[in-house]
Formats: sequence, structure tokens, C-alpha cells
Amino acid sequence: MKNKLVALALSSVVLFGCSKSIDDFGDMNVNPNSTPIPVTSALLTNVLSGIGGTASSITPGYYCQYFAQTQYTDESRYTPPQSDFDGFYSGVLNDLQNIINVNSDAKYKDLAALNGSNANQIAIARILKAYYFWIVTDYWGDVPYTQALKGNSDIAYDKQSAIYPALIAELKAAVAQFNVGIAVRGDIIYAGNTTKWTKFANSLRMMMALRLSKVDAATGKAEFAAALATANFIDASADNFTVNYPGGAFNNPWFSNYLTRKDQGVASFVTDMQTANADPRAAAFGSSSVGIPYGLTRDLATAFIGANPTWAYVLPAAKRAANSPVIVLSSAQLKFARAEAAKLGWTSESAATLYANGVKENMTDWGVFSQTAYDAYMLKVALNGADDLKLINTEAYLAFYPNGFQGWSNWRRSGFPVLTPTVYAANASKQIPRRYMYGTREFSTNSKNVTAAAANYSGADGVNSSDAKVWWDK
Repeated sequence: MKNKLVALALSSVVLFGCSKSIDDFGDMNVNPNSTPIPVTSALLTNVLSGIGGTASSITPGYYCQYFAQTQYTDESRYTPPQSDFDGFYSGVLNDLQNIINVNSDAKYKDLAALNGSNANQIAIARILKAYYFWIVTDYWGDVPYTQALKGNSDIAYDKQSAIYPALIAELKAAVAQFNVGIAVRGDIIYAGNTTKWTKFANSLRMMMALRLSKVDAATGKAEFAAALATANFIDASADNFTVNYPGGAFNNPWFSNYLTRKDQGVASFVTDMQTANADPRAAAFGSSSVGIPYGLTRDLATAFIGANPTWAYVLPAAKRAANSPVIVLSSAQLKFARAEAAKLGWTSESAATLYANGVKENMTDWGVFSQTAYDAYMLKVALNGADDLKLINTEAYLAFYPNGFQGWSNWRRSGFPVLTPTVYAANASKQIPRRYMYGTREFSTNSKNVTAAAANYSGADGVNSSDAKVWWDK
């Protein structure tokens, strides 16, 4: 096995670099939590090796109509999504908290420092914790935050309106914590480069700030402008937060998804849009231009698949190979956020320039840019003054593909592109879900607190509703 074994004995902590080869992914047969003192480099690798799966989220990709189901169509017909979030808390968030705890403990921090500067390990873990809590709160709304990860089962929920400023503050504090110490080991994304981690943190601040555009525009504007003023954010594809999968034991999530089943395809909403505008990214988004009509019943879906054998898989084979990379946050995506901020009057940047450059960068990231195709495409989607927010957010929607979490979240906030719910909807409201419902396990283990939180989310499908909106969704 090519993987470099991560030794768990305290006397033989392995220090491995970050050449982004399979060696850097360590050996996932080893549990870094199984020793009295976790191996912090292995914990970090474990978190980062799975982050591409989070950026390839499928169910919210149904809601924003990136994908259509081919046979079992309940999710794309809005069967209320009741899902447990404890996998985040007991998994990646717990790993990140362990990195912070070990590096903060006077008894163990010298040993932990063999894996890089204590301060830098803590700062990276804090940035990643903020990223994951952002995902959790945007899926469910109010969630445990202040009292989470402390070993308690009776955990109070925090309001999303309080979580957002706390996450932004956490990102700022983490950046301020970086020092010039030893580079962090186990970092398969940026190889311990604190400048690039700072860019990622400031870029997250901008993305979070833009989420506030309709609920707290003053705070959103202030935080966005402050992050922009640092001039230290993702502004080139070379700084994209990208998971480079080596294949073998660590495969691209879309490769793994299609190994045994073929349950998702590109929705015709996407393929029709791209065909109408002669979008060169169409060749990178799917295996063909034959999109699947969205939200069909099972009988209709299987009939369509049977009649259209060249239906579009999500990504062509070359883009979902075992070693295909996954972009978690890109310069192109951030340029569309900056373009919208400029249109909102939050900054003095040129929305038109950012918009045009965002399209170019996204096409380049997908490997389909040509000047001729780009120029023709821009003639069809050029900003016109009247529809600029729609156009910017539609391009952001395409730039987020196939990240269902981001596509769905930005659609909930902006309302663009305009999506029509399926006529075969199975939920009470017949509308696209706006949040995940709290899971059954939480009602079993933290009943008092989750019941109180659920009371704030009533809708057509009852208390703890998927029709209710999270705080920033106006």
C-alpha cells in the first residue's frame, strides 16, 4: 500500500509533508482518535480528505435543480428532509476541536508542536470549524453552537442570528492567530501556507457577509468591505480551495457515487439554460446535453431514462475520475459575490469587470475556455442594468455547480435563478424545501432543546418544517 502509515504510538508520531500525493492522505485505516493523545496531523488530514464530499452535496442539488433523480425520486419531489446533524458534531467538528484542545493543553502542546506551530494548527482548525458550522446552520437554522463539542448531551440551541456574527468573529480571530512558526503537517490543501489559509478565511467572511444581504444589510456591508480591504482573499485560481484526490483509497466523491448506482443525472433546467446560451461549460457539467426533466414520478423518470440512453450523468467521465479534483471555494465564485456586493453599493469595485472575469475564470477552471466561445457567451449574458442581480446570481449558480449546498443556499437568499417547483411535489406546500428538519436522533437524545428550537420552524408540513425559512432567507 502506497499510503504512508500514520503511527499512533506517542513515541513515533509521523511528520509528513504536503506534496498532495496519495502519501499525504495518510492511512485512513488508522483512527487518530484511538490514542489518549490524538495525532493532530492525522486529524487534520482526515477532515480535509472528506471536505470535497461536503462540496459535492447531492440532496440540496436536487432542490436547486442541478440534478434530477433517475428512479427513486422522493427527494426531488420534496419529501420533507428530516436528517440528523450529529455526524458533523461527532465527526469533523469533533476532530477539529481535538486539534484545538491538544494544541492548547500545557501537558501536550509541545508534542503537538511536532506537527507544526501550535498557534497555526489552532488557527486552521478554527477556520475549518467556522466553515462546517456555517454549513450546519445554513441547513438547519438554529443549532447547538456555544455549548457544542464540550462533551454534554443536554445542549442548548443558538439562534442563527447569533451564530453568524460569532462565525465571522471566529474567522477574524483565527487569522490574527497565525504566526511564522513551523508549517502545519497533514495539510493536504495548502501545505501549511498561512497566507493561503488567510485568503480562504477572508473569502469565507465575504461569503457569509453576503448571506446577510436581506436580513442585516448593514452588518453584511461592513463585514464584506472589511474583508475586501485586507486585499488578502482568493483572487486567482491558483489559490482556490481544491481537494486533489489521489485515487486508490481516496477517490473523487462523484467517482465513488457512480461506482454501483446511476441515481442522478444533470437536470434539464441546467442543460436547457446552457444550450440556449451556447455555454461551453456544458461539456464539463455532464456526460451529454440530454438533461433529465426535473422532479418526475418514478414511473415517468424510469420511462425517460429508458427512452434516452444517452442521458447526462453528473460530470463527464474525465471530470469524475478517481483522481479528479473538487473545488470547495474558488476565485470565480468569489468574484460573483464581489460583483453583487458592488451592485448593492457595498463596495466601489466594478461589478461588470468582476462579473466578466468570474465567467472567464470559471470556464478556465473547467478547462473549456476559448476566447471565441467566451465572447459569444458574454453577448448573451451581458449585464444590462435592469437585470444585473439576476444575471450575477445566475452565473454564481453555474459557478457553484455541482456544489448543491452553495447552489441551494444562494438560491434561497437571492431568488435566482427563478426555479419552478415540480408539479409532482409530494410535500404539503408543493414548494421547494427551505431548510432541513431536525433529525429523529436529536429528538431522542436532546429532546427538550430540539423541541424548543423546532417550535420556531412551523410550516405546511407542521412544526419542525422544511417549508420554514432560516433567519437570513427572506
